[in-house]
Amino acid sequence: MNPAYRTAVFRCAIGIQDIQHPRFAIVTACNPNDRVCSDAENRLADDAMIEELDRMGWWRFRVIGGSPDFCHQEPGWGVATGSMTEAIALGRRWGQAAVFWVEDDSLNLVDCRDGCREALGCWTQRTRFLQPIGAWRVVSE
Repeated sequence: MNPAYRTAVFRCAIGIQDIQHPRFAIVTACNPNDRVCSDAENRLADDAMIEELDRMGWWRFRVIGGSPDFCHQEPGWGVATGSMTEAIALGRRWGQAAVFWVEDDSLNLVDCRDGCREALGCWTQRTRFLQPIGAWRVVSE
């Protein structure tokens, strides 16, 4: 698994008080199978993921994950799946090597191949809330 996943930071447009579930996954449809895709390809995949999440009836909110300097960012979703098992299955369907699992503010990196998870600390300490997010990316600061 890419070691950069362990240093990911997050931004979301909503406030912490607006997150309705104590357990959720952070999943992206971008760059499946470790293949760098164009913005157009990633947007199409993201749109398809939205359709799937809505069909499943899972509550979602936009989360942008990225490198600590945010030079690299991948739009994704905070998704209130029923379980980590469902989150892993969702990540696999979208060609992801891993998903993040948040439970009671504890951030875990979960390998989609074998389900192994690694604790990464507090999610809220890695996340900036109420951020200006455009249709696709974090708006420049």
